[in-house]
Amino acid sequence: MDGYNPLDPATVADPHPVYRRLRESAPVFFSERLNSWVLTRYADCHRVLAETETFAADWRRAGHDDGPASVASMQELDPPDHTPLRRLFTTAFRDQDLDAIGERAAAKAIAALERCADRPSFDFTAEVARPVALSAVCRLLGVAEPPVSSFAAQSDALVRGMDAGLLPEVLEPALAARRQINDLIASWHTAAPRPGLLREVLAGAAPAGVTEEAVWNSVRVLFLAGFSTTVGAAANAVLALLEHPEALERMRDPALLATGVDELLRYDGPVQGTSRACVTRTEIGGAVIERGQIVLALFAAANRDPERFPDPDALVLDRTPNRHLSLGWGPHACSGAILARLIIRALVAALLKAPAPMRLAAAPTRAPRATLRYPDTLPVTLRPAGSDVHA
Repeated sequence: MDGYNPLDPATVADPHPVYRRLRESAPVFFSERLNSWVLTRYADCHRVLAETETFAADWRRAGHDDGPASVASMQELDPPDHTPLRRLFTTAFRDQDLDAIGERAAAKAIAALERCADRPSFDFTAEVARPVALSAVCRLLGVAEPPVSSFAAQSDALVRGMDAGLLPEVLEPALAARRQINDLIASWHTAAPRPGLLREVLAGAAPAGVTEEAVWNSVRVLFLAGFSTTVGAAANAVLALLEHPEALERMRDPALLATGVDELLRYDGPVQGTSRACVTRTEIGGAVIERGQIVLALFAAANRDPERFPDPDALVLDRTPNRHLSLGWGPHACSGAILARLIIRALVAALLKAPAPMRLAAAPTRAPRATLRYPDTLPVTLRPAGSDVHA
């Protein structure tokens, strides 16, 4: 199945026909291109995320000396080392005023839409999703906001660097972006502490038996995931609503808002998958996975598995249960998950209060990325149909 190329233009534009073929013909296969086993069925992907004793986020446990856990953080450690760190951050999350962050995000989104209302068209990703997401994650952490345009470029370079195995040319820009972001985060070490999650986890680290290094590493992950995943989730959700205008109107019903947000995440989640290293020889779907081999669980394929989700290609706002994998599962669920849901709710509220119904002004564009998928530009307009629109 080496015909699977996540960076093929047709797959970048719409991977779901490819995922469907893979689920039906080769749900578990080894990709020479990716140097990993690839899983597309929900049950298999869920198992990989849930069985941390067999499938490691900390690749060192599977014999890799240079795995992603060379720097310990909440996303790259496994239980039991992971447990106190996760508990520390989870408690700090619960202590933040998330309602206030959501209200501020909605107000910021509404203000952005009002500023853009008279323009022929504008880019929703750049002018709404990115500034709203950056403001929210910085408010959550309790740190000063960097300039959104420069930080978005650095974040995008870092995200594209995840695909360096397929596109070697993205590696150097990613390393440069990492250095710039590390400098930004280093400036927080000496800044006057503000109310927020960062101050709380630093204060609680020693009593919880967590090193300050692990806290800072995890804050870096949370900051980057909180921004990039949230931008991707928000842009995908808004695009889905523009393609299903009746769905947005239905979400005026508070009963549909919570289930609707999760259905938007299932329908087109930004994270396409994640990798784990096999710790002990095991079997998945008839395939034998050896110790040390890498397994790629394709979330986006699992989320359209008809064995788990009836009518999987439809946007069903009241879908229950809806245990999608868009933001991961288990102890390593995406650290930006709470923020992503919060921002999607805020954007739905903003769209419902917009000066006019939003609609697409031109086709979205997407950079070739294998890991994170969302429209890099989402040209929209608030002008009535029939007005002149120039993307």
